[in-house]
Amino acid sequence: MLVDLQHNGAFGIDFHSFQTEDTSNLDKIASLVRAHGVGRFQPTFVTADVDVSIKSASNINKRLLADDDLNALMGNFFHEGIFISPYDGWRGAHDSKYVQNPNYDLFKKIDDASGNRFKMVNLAPEENGGLEFIEDAIADGKIVSIGHAGPDSKTIAESVARGATMVTHFGNGAASEINRFANPFWSFLHHKELKLGLICDGFHLPLELVSAALQCKGKDSCWITSDASPYSGCESGSYSGGTLADLVITEDRCIHLASGREYLAGNWFQQDRCVEFLVEKLAIDFLEAWEMCSIVPAKIIGINLPKIEVGEEASFVLAKYNNGVIIEQSIHLGKEYLKSPITPIDIL
Repeated sequence: MLVDLQHNGAFGIDFHSFQTEDTSNLDKIASLVRAHGVGRFQPTFVTADVDVSIKSASNINKRLLADDDLNALMGNFFHEGIFISPYDGWRGAHDSKYVQNPNYDLFKKIDDASGNRFKMVNLAPEENGGLEFIEDAIADGKIVSIGHAGPDSKTIAESVARGATMVTHFGNGAASEINRFANPFWSFLHHKELKLGLICDGFHLPLELVSAALQCKGKDSCWITSDASPYSGCESGSYSGGTLADLVITEDRCIHLASGREYLAGNWFQQDRCVEFLVEKLAIDFLEAWEMCSIVPAKIIGINLPKIEVGEEASFVLAKYNNGVIIEQSIHLGKEYLKSPITPIDIL
């Protein structure tokens, strides 16, 4: 099964949409990711009002406690906002009015509401309180990722020393014009402790960057993610509202801010498209590419995937590559989720 550590929702539904106890829309998201071969993913909370995050995290937690199937699929969460850079470019598509300085006590309120489901937390360590936040998070058993951030090399080194081990969607969430040397990307590559998140949909990163990152870090230190947008699976057109700024979905399935294609707003595709990108653009063997989108991210954050053995959890995927990835059947906890094979471009 595929493993996606950063997933923001689908069909116009994000994980801040659950402010009431009606959590039926979780089933729509779950059906989509399962059909595309994803057996584990982390619901990702972006930059939003804290009270909204608390209510939604609490209601999702209640649903998961009552639903073993969903709990197995999305039991861990990722907090991407609100402790990011307030500056244009580095902030990406996140709403500036909700951005705050890193504050672990505030994050803890959201985490407590979720039933302590936030396994990963992202921040901009250069902002006031950032380094102290990292220490508090590590002491609390969290995995810390640096992203939507523009720290200098000293701050990155200190972040690593205090326990940060990951980078959120490397190469994205950045200003379009940066100093050729004084930028965080060289330091992210330099520190072997930092594992790079890479969005491999063909829009977010050029193949040369993905190839260079993999050669520099090695496949076991890069976590491939869809970073699926809350508007993944939606028809092409213009959209507004929700936790993101106004955006556009083009005919070729690129999701970008309405202000221009330069700044993207998540991915239309699911994790199977990332497998396809690795095979098509980097000539990586299909099985190896699948493992890079499955076993590797699972290992990085300590998810134990079921083995294909009698008595193990019956969650697995039948897939092949034939001029593209084809998911023939997706089975999760013994249930079949496809009536016919699908490809990454297909929606339910």
